[in-house]
This record gives sequence, structure tokens and C-alpha cells, in this order.
Amino acid sequence: MALSRTGLAAACWLLVAWLAPGQPALRELYRWKQVDLLYPSRAARAAAEASGELVPGNNLPLGLEVWRDRVFVTLPRWKPGVPATLAYVPRSGEGPSPLLRAWPDWDSQNSSDCRGLTSVFRVAADPCGRLWVLDSGLVDIATGSPEQRCPPQLLVFDLDDDSLVHRYELPADQVLDGSLFATLAVDVRGGRCDDAHAYLADVARYGLVVYRLRDDTSWRVSHPFFYPDPASCRFELHGVVFRWTDGVFGLSLSPEKAPDGDRTLYFHPMSGDKEYAVPTSVLRNRTAAEDDAGADAFVRLGEPRYPSRAQASASAMDRRGVMFYNLVTRDAVGCWNSGQPRGHVPDLQGVAAADAETLRFPNDLKVDQEERQSVWVLSDRLPGYLYGRLDPGDFNFRVLTGFADELTRGTVCDPDHVDAGPPDVGNRLGCPA
Repeated sequence: MALSRTGLAAACWLLVAWLAPGQPALRELYRWKQVDLLYPSRAARAAAEASGELVPGNNLPLGLEVWRDRVFVTLPRWKPGVPATLAYVPRSGEGPSPLLRAWPDWDSQNSSDCRGLTSVFRVAADPCGRLWVLDSGLVDIATGSPEQRCPPQLLVFDLDDDSLVHRYELPADQVLDGSLFATLAVDVRGGRCDDAHAYLADVARYGLVVYRLRDDTSWRVSHPFFYPDPASCRFELHGVVFRWTDGVFGLSLSPEKAPDGDRTLYFHPMSGDKEYAVPTSVLRNRTAAEDDAGADAFVRLGEPRYPSRAQASASAMDRRGVMFYNLVTRDAVGCWNSGQPRGHVPDLQGVAAADAETLRFPNDLKVDQEERQSVWVLSDRLPGYLYGRLDPGDFNFRVLTGFADELTRGTVCDPDHVDAGPPDVGNRLGCPA
């Protein structure tokens, strides 16, 4: 069957985008068939499993963060039997499949006590040594009977002693019926730790809540760019087809820019193929964020990532201005250099890593804060967990890492890459104009 002109163009440019030099693979740090937790004793674990408090097959790692010698992992309470929604593992010394340790402690994991942790999707560490925890308060999402057990809340912990230093419950007028606060970005500038802002994404009701630590207040921002793209709501990977309508999801903060130190928030809906941006000076100004002039500051960047299968989940940007993002239907991590002059176009989207086994559904991604930065990826085969059954004899969950500069070396994402303009490979392949 002959391809249409549009179909041929899409196929050709898809091939062009993936004709990249071989890249060093992300290093697999951890892998689990099923995750398990470190209990105070064997008897305590046996009692938890006997009572149904622990159902090993219902525990799915989803978010991650890295701070010094610890890797934090979130386990949202998608289904019953998830005893701890936030845990960590040491970065070394405990083998490839270590037991997760409830964090900050077991007492904080009481899902019936809204002063504790209810259901955490993602967390973020800031340069001040704090871990920001976005607690959705929503449980049993995958059972068909979701329960908003507690109001969504933001908790801030001191990573030096693991103490809770601040808690903020989102105001009721900023939480809509059916909201799901699933991801966040934290904005700290020039070491001014008391002037931090957090951007909290409501992926299900398509909004962004901006929180300001200095005066413990927040406001909700709405924009059409936060909505899913109906043409990108169909997902297909490894024989599983499903439809998601996830809105604003991936959040990446640019480095500070001279002369005013402003930053850009890059964002995209998960059910979409485009990237958007807004100056954070607009978001941080409550009046500007809510008026028409502020709305006009939101921009769409260039062109879609790829002609098809371009949905991305989490994203993060390193100090060089290189964005990394998870391509969930391609088992890959993409990259884009925000500093090059031709903008967001398909032929400047690189492939930092790809592996159909270890990167099957790369869900979360972080860039750490070390002097030489690394990219961290958590893959978890989420569609299999939601719509089928994960094989307990297979490795289903992984944490992988690699140095950011090595992952971009030789790709169009490398800041040292010399861009010769739009490629002519399409012409050589006979791609339609």
C-alpha cells in the first residue's frame, strides 16, 4: 500500500530525527521485579502482608529524586496494599534490588491521617537541601473508585535531618472536582531560600498552582496550553493501546538569564506533542498571571517533537540549557538544546538514550544538582500495571543514570554541536517538501 504524501513526509522526517550517532547507554543502578520495603522485623512484614496492608504486586514506583547519597522513590496509592507512599534507597552498597526504606519514617505513612503522607506522585529537591513533596491526597485511582481521602498538600522537609519544616494545604478554591496534582518544579534563585516558588501541575483539570513560600500563599493559573491535544490522546506501546487525557505534565526550568535573573518555565501536556514556555516572572506575579497580558506571555515553541508518537512525560533541564524528556511510547529519552537559534524543530530533537527493555515506559526524570550533573530516569511499565498484569518473574522497575554531558555528546543537543541548518537528508531520501 502506497503512503500518502503526508504519511511519507512523516515517515521520512521520523527517520531523519533518529539517524543519530550511537549513544552511551544509561547505566542501570537498580532494578526490581517487585519492590519490597524494609520493615522493623520479619514478623512486622509478615503481619502487614497477612492483613492486606502490604500487597507486593500493587506497589509501583513512579517518581524519583536524588540528593547526595540517597535516591527517593514515590509509590502512589493507586491500589490498596501500598504501605508507604514515599521511600528511599542508598545510592550504593545494597545490591541491584534493594529494599525500599519508608521516608521520613513509618509513622508518616498513615494514609488515614491527613497530617501524614497520603499518596505522593512526585517530589523535588531544591539547592537549599530541602525536599518538596506534592501529596495528591488521592487514593485507589486504578480501582475504578478513586477517593480524595485528604486535600492536596505541599510538604517541605529538611534533608539534613529529615524533619518537616513546612506544610501547606492547597486552598479549596484552587482544587477542582477531579483534580490530580502529580508533578512539580521548585524555583530558587541566588541562594534566596526563603523566596522559593513551587509550580504544581494539575494534570487532570489542566491548571498550574503557583506557591510562594515567603508569605505562604498560592494562586491558580489557567491557560489553553495546559490542555491535552485530542490528536495525541491515543497511546500505543508493546501491544497495549489506551487513551489518556493528561494535561500539563512536564515542567522544566531554564537557568537564570541575564540581566534580571528571570527563568523560563518550559512545559507540555503528556497527551500532546508540542512544547510551550512562559517567563516565570509572569507566573510569580499574581496579578500578571491572571490578566490578559499575562496570558499573552505564554508561547508555543516551534514545531511538534516528531510527526507521531511524540508524547512525553517528565522533563528537566541542566545548567547548560539542555532539556531531557521521557518519550513514553518510544522507550527513549529525548533531548533538546534550548540555546540554539533555530528553536524547537524536529531535526534538533536528539535521542539521549533508547532501550526497549530497560526504558520501557520511562516515567520520571530528574537532573541532579551535582557539580557534574547526571540525568536520572525511572521506568516502570505503568500501562501493564494499569491495564494488564506485570510479570513478577520479570524486571519491571528500573532506575538508570548517566552524565548529562555524555548523553548529549555527538547529538544535536550538545551545546558544541554546529548546526548547519535544516537537514537535506529528507531530499536524499525523497521526502516530500
